[in-house]
Amino acid sequence: MQKTAGNPDMPLSSGYQRTLSILLWLAVFTGWLVSIFSVIEEMCLASACKDTAGFTVFGFNMGWFGIVYFSLILVLLWLRNKACLCAWALAAMVFAGIGAELRLLWIQKYIIGGWCPLCVTICCALYVASLLLVIEKVRGAGTGQGGVRNILGWLALMTVMFAAGLAIAIIGVKALT
Repeated sequence: MQKTAGNPDMPLSSGYQRTLSILLWLAVFTGWLVSIFSVIEEMCLASACKDTAGFTVFGFNMGWFGIVYFSLILVLLWLRNKACLCAWALAAMVFAGIGAELRLLWIQKYIIGGWCPLCVTICCALYVASLLLVIEKVRGAGTGQGGVRNILGWLALMTVMFAAGLAIAIIGVKALT
């Protein structure tokens, strides 16, 4: 039986877990769907969208990269309860994405000088997903063997992947010339 982090005698509500899971699925699915919309250039008429389309990730179109990225996250989300490694891989992918989003937001603010509504929506979806993963992990920290060790390892993974995502975006995101 799962218990809450604050009170080890109080069971973790399955309704609460279900709600977190549904919200997580919605956030990731929103990112995936908006990535698809970003490939269809007519979906957004803001000039910042057209300017954002002038950037690539290691030579790949940002929209297609987002579709592949969110598709992988959806697969990991589906498999995360079947294998512990998938849950860690999901967290790694989400927090690497958060690091990369910092660079992408910086590009919009300081290089493009405007905000692409689709890109900001993708960023918000990713931030919501990361927040839900943190809430889920903290709420379940008191359950199972080595709860504190487990959460410390997870926080270390979060930090490393955040830095890795930021570094990869700094190196890999380039304007088309």
